[in-house]
Amino acid sequence: MVYMVTVNIMPVNKASEIAELYLEVMKKYPDDKTIEKPIVRSAIWASKEGYYNITISSIKPGKVKEVMDLATNRELMLSTVEGYRFEMHIAYELGEALSLIGLKAPE
Repeated sequence: MVYMVTVNIMPVNKASEIAELYLEVMKKYPDDKTIEKPIVRSAIWASKEGYYNITISSIKPGKVKEVMDLATNRELMLSTVEGYRFEMHIAYELGEALSLIGLKAPE
């Protein structure tokens, strides 16, 4: 299984602004269940750097580019808020990740 993992970091003083913008973002770029399935819609915690939010979706076979495009469009809209930061990661389950380093998964 392949996953899209995004981590969003937002300043505490911008959280309300980002939340309002997020609602606009999701109207413009809604979930597309033909390319991904949400696993963790949103998990939030606070730190000294601000609020962190993580999302995890499983990517349908052959749809990595489409999922990256969708996530990029969302993040670019949110990035208009000063201080907003994000990371996007494509993550593989162990069996698939082993092939990235030339090993086979155990039976």
